[in-house]
Amino acid sequence: MMRSLLFLGLAAALQGQPPTAMEEHFRGRQVTLLVDMPGDDSGVDVYAREAPAGHSDEAGGRLAKYGIALRRGQVAAVTLVKLKGDHIEFQLDGGGFTNRQLLGLPGYDSVHWGTTEEERRLRSSMMGTRDKERRRRLESEYDRVRRRRVRPLREQLEREERARHGSRFNIRFASEKAAAAVSAEELTALLRPYLELR
Repeated sequence: MMRSLLFLGLAAALQGQPPTAMEEHFRGRQVTLLVDMPGDDSGVDVYAREAPAGHSDEAGGRLAKYGIALRRGQVAAVTLVKLKGDHIEFQLDGGGFTNRQLLGLPGYDSVHWGTTEEERRLRSSMMGTRDKERRRRLESEYDRVRRRRVRPLREQLEREERARHGSRFNIRFASEKAAAAVSAEELTALLRPYLELR
């Protein structure tokens, strides 16, 4: 509950404008998900009847690539509903992990991962040689050892972060005018196969 309130406050602060009637209708409401949601801000695309059809395997591909942030049966909070051109973003528990957040994860050489005895030995050997060719070989070996150890740790951290940042639906329409004209009731109907409003 505290996390949902934090997301709501953050969404309101980022918005910086009075909410629309559509936002007022949905923001802060709880939903029960009927589908798994990917751990990325690309989310799940929902196409209105008159919109161009999307690829049916899009959601499955995103789930495979980014993992699951919100699971079927899970309760999530609506944190933002925003009109963006010819689609409406319907954000849940923060709206999804972004590329900016991905860049903020610790790199392979970060102190975050600590150092093993083998890595310390290789670094010491690198510093203790003046032979350029030997130094290059040691640097290459160090990078290989470090990446082999850190890669699964970093991937695990990324999965955990993605799971904490929610996801979103992108409801796509044929035009900006069609997206702007949709009512809260129509939007609810479009999302009914994917979630239940509580």
